[in-house]
Amino acid sequence: MAIIKCKKDSYGYNTDYLLKVLDYLYDKEKALHIGGFGVDTYDLQKTYKQMLFIKKYFHKTLENPIIHFIISFGDEVKTYGKAKYYAFLIGAFFKCRHQLLWAVHKKKREDSLYHIHMVLNSVSFVDGKLYDSSRKNLSDLCEYVGRITGVGCRYFFAGYGSTDDV
Repeated sequence: MAIIKCKKDSYGYNTDYLLKVLDYLYDKEKALHIGGFGVDTYDLQKTYKQMLFIKKYFHKTLENPIIHFIISFGDEVKTYGKAKYYAFLIGAFFKCRHQLLWAVHKKKREDSLYHIHMVLNSVSFVDGKLYDSSRKNLSDLCEYVGRITGVGCRYFFAGYGSTDDV
């Protein structure tokens, strides 16, 4: 079973959460693979500036800076290659509207060996609309992940004090 943990930051632009979570994804000791759509996947500062540019262009710097998804897998993902492949396919769900950065992490926790952190710019580069992390949209994402992986998927919303781990 795949599990999606959704973290929304409502503390606004001035909290530096965007930079902090990008730094967490770029951590070379944790990240086995970094990828993304619409951003530089090799340079933390460039990624940050690119996401910030979209926010400033659409005058949305006071809104939720990012949506942070943590997607964990059970026994169906036993290799790094498969986790990396799923990260790319799941990321494609957002690529037509939002900038996205992901990192594949390996950490044994219950049934999960691999998990993916996805940081989604909450502001669409197409029209400036904010991503709506409603139950409907997360259900659609879960359904998509289920089709890709061939296993069930469920999601939950994380509290603001939750960790970035699964």
